[in-house]
Amino acid sequence: MKASGPVLARSSLLFGALLLLSACVSPFGATSSVFSCKEVSKEAVKRINWTKVPEVNVSIRHDEFSPMVIRLRQGWPYVFRIRNRDDDGHAFKAYEFFKNVAVIQSSVEGEVLDNPCLSALWVPSRQTAELRLVAAVDGYYEFEDLPFFALTGFYDGPQGVIIIEERKPRI
Repeated sequence: MKASGPVLARSSLLFGALLLLSACVSPFGATSSVFSCKEVSKEAVKRINWTKVPEVNVSIRHDEFSPMVIRLRQGWPYVFRIRNRDDDGHAFKAYEFFKNVAVIQSSVEGEVLDNPCLSALWVPSRQTAELRLVAAVDGYYEFEDLPFFALTGFYDGPQGVIIIEERKPRI
């Protein structure tokens, strides 16, 4: 029985460390990024008619994202919606993607979040998150839902990819 004290202490310490690591995405909306984000001038943003830009709709159902492959065009604005159809919250984690797009506005169920520089976005159960963004840098960006238990080693990789196609020069 004496060994249970140190074992309990180590378990508590491990749980605390995992909790800190999992804080990368909190159930309170979006997580700010530690890297610098792309920006679009205020004048350019004023010229965007958000009612006429392409919409990207992603849904999460049974812990899977659909579609798994999303194509965007560099330099174009988008309304990017993530609808969680599950009974549990999910994290839309796409560090490199968020680092290479200019997020103009993010919201969950219409509540605007004060976080233009994201690394991940928490989407509560049965709710929808919306991002207004401009695809700034072409590339291949993976996204995933990294639940808490994934930190213990039960993780099988990215669940989808966003491809931002290079802008073709006008001739």
